[in-house]
Amino acid sequence: MKNLIIMMLATVCVLGVTGCNSVIGITPSTTPITANDTYTKLGYTSGGAVTTSILGLITFGSQNPAKTARDNAIANKGGNALIEVTEEYNVFNFIGIFQIFTTCVEGTAIKFERRGVDVQQ
Repeated sequence: MKNLIIMMLATVCVLGVTGCNSVIGITPSTTPITANDTYTKLGYTSGGAVTTSILGLITFGSQNPAKTARDNAIANKGGNALIEVTEEYNVFNFIGIFQIFTTCVEGTAIKFERRGVDVQQ
């Protein structure tokens, strides 16, 4: 019985220092669009990226998960920008030792032309 109580207290303590955080951002486009610019909608797309960190010192995965996720979403449709963009950023933290950062970007891919000239990525 004593071991069970100790195990339950240890579980509560571990869960108490484990956390998750989520942030969602919305933006009209990934690049400024003026009245002189034109674009063709290529359709809905999404992209993601994951980074894992141990002690905040050793990282595996993308060093810039937000940029990687946006680039993946754009590349999935062969475009060069996104409009109607939502970005979700999640962090799972386990006792400050181990963190997982995930980013998911969704939007409409476009082929963007600035004043009639194709814009390269």
